Order: sequence, then C-alpha cells, then structure tokens
Amino acid sequence: MRATYFRKSTATFIAAAGATILLAAPMPANASTETPPAAAAVSASNPCKSKHYSKVAYTFYIGPSKMPLRCGTKTWGYNHIVERGRWSTSFKNKISDTLFNGYERTPGVYYRYKVGTGCSSKPPRKNFKVVVNKGPLGGKPGGLTPQGVITATVEYTTATVAATSAGAGAKC
Repeated sequence: MRATYFRKSTATFIAAAGATILLAAPMPANASTETPPAAAAVSASNPCKSKHYSKVAYTFYIGPSKMPLRCGTKTWGYNHIVERGRWSTSFKNKISDTLFNGYERTPGVYYRYKVGTGCSSKPPRKNFKVVVNKGPLGGKPGGLTPQGVITATVEYTTATVAATSAGAGAKC
C-alpha cells in the first residue's frame, strides 16, 4: 500500500479551488444569503405556532399539581397573553412564581403577594395576578382537565382597601 502525501501548498490550492467553485455557483436574483434574525427568533420562541388551542405551551406547578398554559385563543391562554404584548421570559417566570409561591385569593385567582397586609401610606403596590380554570376545557365533562391558565396580568393594589375591610378597630 502506498501512502499519498500532499504538500501544504497543494492542500491550500485544493481548498481554494473548492471555495471558488462554491462561490461561482449560480444564485437566483431574489435569493438572500442571510436568515432574518427576527423570523428565526419568532418561530423558535412561539410554542403554539400552527398548533391546536388545546396543546400545552408551558406547564407550571401549584404545589405538586400541574397547571398547563395551553395555546388557547385570542380570549384565553398563551395566544391571549401574547396578543396583548405581555409575553416574555420575565412574564413566564412571574406566572410560575405566582402559582407556586403565591396564594389563592378567590377560587382560581392567584396573587403573588398578600393584598393590603398591614398599614401603609405607600402608593399602590404592583402585584401579579394569574387566573386559572381548574375545570375541564370548554366546561364539558370528561374534557381535558384542567383547562389551565386563562390570563395573567399586573394589578396595582392598595393597603387601604384591605385595612378598612379588616375591621373598624384597625388603626393605621
């Protein structure tokens, strides 16, 4: 068996010739060599692109229980939140934190912080609110359960509302 050795100059010539052939290949006039970064980012970051409204985009936890954020429609779910310009990684993290560490003020309505605890003359506090439906999707018995996150939003709360409703004996 005979070994073939190339000199460095020969290898450089072969590589350059190959690159020239690639560069000389015809290209359509309307073709672009760049991938638009915005288009790539949108398709990569949208888990609901071309998906049915019942598909789960993200899963959050309320204690040990799972709570899905389904793709939804313009009135609920992931598409609802995106349509209103709220979705971001930070927003997703706030939903997760609110459901896992927050409290349920009324059935299906979770807040990150206790609303109006203590007496304070501070301006309204920025609070995070997540509304969920623990029942079946579409309210149909036997359907996908739970429907999941309906919406999430920032809500401003004041201590005075809770302090006055707590009782007449509360002095601030």
